[in-house]
Amino acid sequence: MEPGALMFNKDFPLHDAMAAFEISEPLFDSGLAFLDDSHPPFDPVVPLLPEEVCWIIDRAFSCEMAWHTGYTLSQTVFSFLYVHALPDIDPDMISPHHHDPDRTRPVELVSVVLRASVLGLLKCCDLAWRELVKGNVYDCEDRQSDKCDVPMSEAYPVIRILGILDEACVWVRNSSRVRSTWRTALSHRLVLRKMLVELFSALLSKDYFRFRPLIETPRVMLQHVRASPPPPPRSCSPAPRAFDPQFPRVLVSAIPLQPIQLPEQSKVWDTLAGLLDSLEQLSVLIEIPDLSAWDVVGTLRIWQPHPNQSLAYVRSAFQSAIYENGIILNKYLQKHAVDCFLMEALQIPYDSFISSFQTRWVGPDSLPLRHIERTITELLVGRIKSHWYNPPRRRRYCMKSLFDWHELYATLTDVQKHLAPVSGTDVVTRLRSVVLMRRLETISDIVLSGFQLSLYSVNERPLAYWYLARVLEQHLTCLGEIIEVLPSKQRIYSMSRFEFQFRARYLTALQALSLALFAVTVKTMGCSWERLRLNFLRRYKWAFMHEYEDFDVPPVGHPNFLAFTTSCSVILQDKEFSPAEQAELAERLLMGSTTAPGRMAGPWTPDRMEFVSKMAEVCRDLRRLPKSMDESRPWDVEQLVWDPDVQPWFPVMRNRS
Repeated sequence: MEPGALMFNKDFPLHDAMAAFEISEPLFDSGLAFLDDSHPPFDPVVPLLPEEVCWIIDRAFSCEMAWHTGYTLSQTVFSFLYVHALPDIDPDMISPHHHDPDRTRPVELVSVVLRASVLGLLKCCDLAWRELVKGNVYDCEDRQSDKCDVPMSEAYPVIRILGILDEACVWVRNSSRVRSTWRTALSHRLVLRKMLVELFSALLSKDYFRFRPLIETPRVMLQHVRASPPPPPRSCSPAPRAFDPQFPRVLVSAIPLQPIQLPEQSKVWDTLAGLLDSLEQLSVLIEIPDLSAWDVVGTLRIWQPHPNQSLAYVRSAFQSAIYENGIILNKYLQKHAVDCFLMEALQIPYDSFISSFQTRWVGPDSLPLRHIERTITELLVGRIKSHWYNPPRRRRYCMKSLFDWHELYATLTDVQKHLAPVSGTDVVTRLRSVVLMRRLETISDIVLSGFQLSLYSVNERPLAYWYLARVLEQHLTCLGEIIEVLPSKQRIYSMSRFEFQFRARYLTALQALSLALFAVTVKTMGCSWERLRLNFLRRYKWAFMHEYEDFDVPPVGHPNFLAFTTSCSVILQDKEFSPAEQAELAERLLMGSTTAPGRMAGPWTPDRMEFVSKMAEVCRDLRRLPKSMDESRPWDVEQLVWDPDVQPWFPVMRNRS
């Protein structure tokens, strides 16, 4: 098209074309630009040096990892021009005149080695794409799945790709035209790609028992590759022409895409190492049948995210392992979720639970046991899967699940009315406490996620900390009730006892710190009560759904603006309250938690302790808060800095010592 020309298409009208330019999203809105014709054209069969092939393979990994981090295939993998030139570099299609007599540039480096690497790259992308489109992660939110009508080795079975990579390894190993240094470097890269193809294939087929050997080899190969980087190609080298960031403009795409800068090679290897580490964690976690351990590990992942371990592909793989096609952890039926739920807090076998219900039921209708089982399964599995959502998606899921938790709580309350009384502790009463504890835990997650996502304005922080302290108080009450009714032997020896004691100390520390920050920040609210009330209704709209009115049982733990305004007046006049002492109390509790870390984190106990230790450091820093409310009036709140990268929920002091 010439500048100024206009073209219409029935599938892409003018409105859609204009919308693409009005979005102004840097990832997509590329504006109007002409292709750069100043560089020499790309020739796929031009002979290359071994170090140039190594450099091209490494940069192809850059394209792959950039796609995994959220860019489109057309901006990353499809900008690697050898992807589109596979027919041209087929050994059977290369004409004899391309066989250059230069012994340093054998054509097999392109037709055998580079072609095998490109096919392996596309197969890895194909296998990852199949995992990504399962529905665990969302298109255009977590991933970009548009293939732009470009084939990705879908027609090649995995065994064929592995055979091609093996043939390339054999050629490199036996070639006398490549120096030994580069033979080793090329072999490392080919083996790395081959093992990645096997690993991604095993993940898609859920052969988790194969993970550990398949992870160890590429990890070793990656160390070798990082230790022997190829030199940058010279200005006259044809290698850089294998990558064209403007090539996506000629592909079939819904909207024009902006060229991107591929990440540095060191960051690429870091991303790949993080992917391998994540899949190794999955191979360890899949052997733990207790869903409570999955919940602890998933929560820890949200609290303390590790770099390069939150790729959409990895998060989808974890969710597939948790639940897919009616199977939990790739081996259990849905009944397993109810088993874990009952054994975690109640130490009651599933069969005993069923028997207790059936023998005591005196209601006029049938016992809603199936409904209770199904709801527990959906909520528990959904909660665990949500730990591997992206943070905003997880926050929205938690908000929606609160109503379902309350519905379950109300159902159990109604069931209890139609059960014959028993001497001693009623199992339904205990189960109601566990359900309520889970609901209050979800509310705490919602409030804390607001800090982690930097959603709260200065005026909203005092309300958030006050509300968090109120919810934690109710949470601790439920926890105490559950511990109290555990059988005596289980109170002393059970895993639940140790875990609940850890949680009680940890939650008490969070409550103390929340109260301290509420007291210090309450004076920062600079708008009217009416404006605050409107912000309150908007921020906590999930608590004011009309559907709650359908239940006779009122929801527990919902925010109350009038109680907040009263607390603001009371805390400012409290002569005995000391924010600094609350921070000291939180530090003592957290330091005590490091010596008794609970029993449900399993191999991730050191990670849990690392997070608690960092929390204790924040508390130690916040001991510089005012010692009384009188001191807090002139105290400069600007000394507090909220930075989720340092601490997800609480501030740190400027000029930390």
